[in-house]
Amino acid sequence: MLAQVSVEFIAFVAVLSILLFLTVYQSSTLSFQLNSARILKDAQSISDQIASEINLALKVGDGYSRIFYLPKKISDSLDYEVSVEDYRVVVKWKDGSTQSVILTKNITGQILKGKNFIRNVEGIIYVNQ
Repeated sequence: MLAQVSVEFIAFVAVLSILLFLTVYQSSTLSFQLNSARILKDAQSISDQIASEINLALKVGDGYSRIFYLPKKISDSLDYEVSVEDYRVVVKWKDGSTQSVILTKNITGQILKGKNFIRNVEGIIYVNQ
């Protein structure tokens, strides 16, 4: 009788341990997915902001100038790079990239993290020049 109780107790503890492991695993997977989604959303926001600034400079026309700021890191934790390629603004980080459409490819200069100065001179968009 005592042996049966011991075996049942060990089986019960084993089942509870497996359930605990599965719960922790599922929770960590969900946490990773949420973090990845937040990073993608923040990177897309940066890409959209840059595209919006370029498109606005183009639409307003000659003589437009403005200063805008970009965050130093995506979600305050990931380093990133910005490039402008064939009517697209591309934001790349260690595990991925995102892009936004722009209306011109007549862009000169380099987009930086932090402070950026953008201007339109005769239809050519200058960034930090």
